Amino acid sequence: MKKTILSLLLFTIYNFGAAQCTTNASNFGNNTVEAYEISGDVSVTLNSNNTITLDLGSNFETGGGPDIRAYLVNSDGLSDNDLKSTKIADLEHIEFGLVGCSGCNPVIPEDGAKSFTVPIPNGANIENYNRVFFYCLQFDAFWDFGNFTPYSSSNCNILSVEDLKLSAITIYPNPAKNFINLKGFPNNEVKIEIADILGKIAFSYTGLSNQEINISHLKSGIYILSVFTETGRTSKKLVIE
Repeated sequence: MKKTILSLLLFTIYNFGAAQCTTNASNFGNNTVEAYEISGDVSVTLNSNNTITLDLGSNFETGGGPDIRAYLVNSDGLSDNDLKSTKIADLEHIEFGLVGCSGCNPVIPEDGAKSFTVPIPNGANIENYNRVFFYCLQFDAFWDFGNFTPYSSSNCNILSVEDLKLSAITIYPNPAKNFINLKGFPNNEVKIEIADILGKIAFSYTGLSNQEINISHLKSGIYILSVFTETGRTSKKLVIE
């Protein structure tokens, strides 16, 4: 049985269009080996469908390695020196993917433009993340990091709506095959969008929140289900068999 995780995001019904907040990461150059230091444009974008995007510019450069990976990290008050000596497994993080890999077939060149979009894990508070972290997982070794201004309701309108209490919202049946129902929403109009992890919309619905919703056409896989209402936002998991 394949599992499909659907993250629910509630946002205002008056802002159904795609929205995002972008910030640039800076102050790289924290490795004692200069060749490994990051240079070039690095930006982070928070998307309204509960995903986060890392963009590396065409001028992006770093030293070659067996598997250089990019992460978003919550430094949790650690100093820069402490961060350099902390293993990525011990940091609260979101992994984007391979930036460079000399041991892969085919080889992934570390330099040049790349873009990664991943779902924000259920329960993660994106407002706590403040570092773009590069790490060599094979050597379990620090590569480089840069900082960016953390997202908040004051600098990102996606976060300006108060979260609903998770305990009040349920999806049933769970696991599901052909249909889902939403429980705990006000009995009014909602908009629902189901997107894959790259943000491509696979399904869209506008109607009353108490209606049975047909999902029988969706294949097994990981999706993000966004629900837009007047009241706020939250996220839940759903397994589709």
